[in-house]
Amino acid sequence: MQDSRNSDRGDNLAIKVETVRGYVLEELLARLLQDNGYRLLVAADQDREALKDSGRGLLVRGRGTDHQVDVLGELDRPLPFSLPLRLFVEAKHRSDRTGIEFARNAYGTIRDVNEYYGTQTPGAYHIPMKRYQYQYALFSASGFTKPAQEYALAQQISLIDLSNPGFDALLAAADDIATRIVDLAAQVGLASLPLNQVRHALRHALGTWPANVDDEDFPDLAAHVRQMRGHAGESAFPAPAFGLAVAYDREQAGLNVAQLRDEPGDEYYVYEEDVSPPRKLPTGQLTAIVTGLGEVALDDFVLGFPPAPFVLVLLVDNPAAFTEYVDNSRNTDIRVNLNYPRDRRDNRPLSRDWEIEPVDGEAGFRLSFTLPTILADWMLGGEVPTWSLREAKTTLLSSIAMVRGNRVVRLLYQPHRG
Repeated sequence: MQDSRNSDRGDNLAIKVETVRGYVLEELLARLLQDNGYRLLVAADQDREALKDSGRGLLVRGRGTDHQVDVLGELDRPLPFSLPLRLFVEAKHRSDRTGIEFARNAYGTIRDVNEYYGTQTPGAYHIPMKRYQYQYALFSASGFTKPAQEYALAQQISLIDLSNPGFDALLAAADDIATRIVDLAAQVGLASLPLNQVRHALRHALGTWPANVDDEDFPDLAAHVRQMRGHAGESAFPAPAFGLAVAYDREQAGLNVAQLRDEPGDEYYVYEEDVSPPRKLPTGQLTAIVTGLGEVALDDFVLGFPPAPFVLVLLVDNPAAFTEYVDNSRNTDIRVNLNYPRDRRDNRPLSRDWEIEPVDGEAGFRLSFTLPTILADWMLGGEVPTWSLREAKTTLLSSIAMVRGNRVVRLLYQPHRG
């Protein structure tokens, strides 16, 4: 009889590559959030009033129920006369376009958590809990159906289409890591994905696990990791701040990992001969897989926040020039031109990409972005009698904010003269 672990993994295991691809992509996007001014929330200890831990991950308290969140970021910058902003991130990395059911789920989640209102009651007094304004960003590698776009725009759910070729390397990296994780699960006979273990491993590899939050899966062994990794800092991301790679490092150093099973507190590399089926992936092999994320460059992307119900992922053509120019304290408000390339002969769009070019010719960079298809068609098709491309630029895209460290930099649309 053929060993089921060697047959098609999609037929015999509940673990699907396209599902794991979404998880990996979400963690890459979490790094993007962190690089753009958001503090990542990964454990209930960071906010016991609003968050809860569960066996499948983090939960956010809602008015009617608790909601699982894969990636949650809080804008690490106070805004006057506004509740602190928190952003849910969900990603789909599959061949089919993302449908309306995901937009509906996002709206239901956001409405419920925004209406949650708890109190602490010392004595006879009721003290309001600190509240937040939650928003939702749904990313898709293959775009969205028309009903999903219509619904999301009406309910102010941000849809980010990653089908632009500029995201190909990012999606390919997520696909490679996910495929290798699923193959490893098949090799060891796992029937379901140990999601917390995988997410924690990804977060340590990407440097997105907060340094002040303990992790039971990967306790703090930073000193040991630094000692074993003489090449730390060579990758695109910082070396892990915790003990993610300790078992793998011990192997590479020639230590006999089999003898480490009796060390106090050592849960990294235990050989159990009679335990079946396994519940977790082998830490050393999982580590070897996720460290490949250190080669993924995210400085080609930056988040932009226009005065509109959506988030933009801006593609940067020259990251070095962009960083040098934008991080200059004198360049807080940057005047830009917005271009939508068209054929001069028949005025047809040449692509779906918008281009942002600084008015200052010495800036040395350009940005590009893509709007949801239905919004682009609406703006360009003249379905609203008073609408025009110029009005789109002066309303929806008039000011695009970017968070750079402790600064907010604005891209301000300047109409062409003449």
